[in-house]
Amino acid sequence: MIKAFHLLRVATIIGLSPPVTAQAQVVTQYFPALGSGAGELSEEPAQVKAARAYQPLGYHSGPLTVHLDGDERVGYDSNADLIQHGRKSSVINTQGHIGAVHLLDRNDQVHADVSVSDLRYPTRSLQNQTTWTANIGGTKHFGRDELGVAFTHLSLVQMPTESGALLILGPVPYTLDDGRISYLLNTHGRLSFLPEFSIQHYQFGKPRLLGNSPYQDQHYRDRVIINENITARYQMMQNSHLLLLLQGTQIEYQTGNLDLPARSSNGFAVMGGYSWNEAGPFQFRALIGYQRRIFASSLYGSISSPIAEASIKWTPTRLTTVSATVSHGIEDAAFEGIVGYTNTSAQLSITHAYSRNIVFEAHAGLRKAHYPSSSPYLIDHSPIGQLANNQSSYGGGGSVHVYLNRHLSLELNYDFASQSAFMGPLFPVHIVMAGVHFAL
Repeated sequence: MIKAFHLLRVATIIGLSPPVTAQAQVVTQYFPALGSGAGELSEEPAQVKAARAYQPLGYHSGPLTVHLDGDERVGYDSNADLIQHGRKSSVINTQGHIGAVHLLDRNDQVHADVSVSDLRYPTRSLQNQTTWTANIGGTKHFGRDELGVAFTHLSLVQMPTESGALLILGPVPYTLDDGRISYLLNTHGRLSFLPEFSIQHYQFGKPRLLGNSPYQDQHYRDRVIINENITARYQMMQNSHLLLLLQGTQIEYQTGNLDLPARSSNGFAVMGGYSWNEAGPFQFRALIGYQRRIFASSLYGSISSPIAEASIKWTPTRLTTVSATVSHGIEDAAFEGIVGYTNTSAQLSITHAYSRNIVFEAHAGLRKAHYPSSSPYLIDHSPIGQLANNQSSYGGGGSVHVYLNRHLSLELNYDFASQSAFMGPLFPVHIVMAGVHFAL
């Protein structure tokens, strides 16, 4: 079923800049939750509905809707390098976005979305970066069944405070191409099945700062990830289901490093949970289970962990929304000696429409990554063996968005984080940004 389409980027115009609290895989925000299918549109937040009189209308032509918007922001970053004793700098951030959706009929749609962000540090040009993302997808119903397809291209950078990243001065560029297809098969009873297939291709580049370290060129991290999921859903109420998800994963690294075997692996996950999407102030979705990854080379062994993914949204009034997410699972590290690690993260956000044209937002987050010890062979016979250690961060911030009219609004944002790079101490980061938002 098509959800309310207002602006594919609508959630980000409230959060004026992303929280500086590091995440394990920043790419997860671009993809749907486990077992939820491909090609769907995002739902319009309740707090935006409260300020509808100031929301841009976009361009409409029959079943086609197009939205165009952008930001120009300036501010201050107390640690542009995101390492201990990093340099401070002023910041200029320019963003642009275009999104379009074409309704095929009451239930079917195709959509496309492109966003670009350019960060400039006048006194720290080493950290200048331009990132962009593009997405195309859609859904098609065949009776009570639904086909979903989506393709996403991400051109991003990795910073040293992201868990699993190397301590390298300067952003590490990488691209990710993701294609996925799902098919919701409804039976004549309460039971339905959602098989899904996805394939991802990571390609890593080299930071601008040249050096002789073999880790400067990070092509050894290039990999292809294939996931096969099937989710069984048992309908308890109209929009609430018991969930059982089975997932198989194959990860194929394209090369090794330092004459060591590639970190290719096979894995699986089994999860159970519940999804509640009934009308009312609460919606939540939770999955929990077991995950295991077995590496092709006996040098790396295997790793297992509980896996969990949960989200909740509470709307006590039509002016206020409280959202929280929690996740835990296995991720890939940038270190040949670490291979894989487990990551736990939690985020909380509160958005309140103070008046028809003023929206406040506050957020907080924390993250902890646990890196297991390398195998005894790597510790004793190679320079990359590592003992077990942890990496953590926490932070928060707030923002205000003042709508002047449908096409122009003002933004003010503050973020704080206490975070660390791999095997380093915690250090503070403060970011203040102010800007103007334009919309068609």
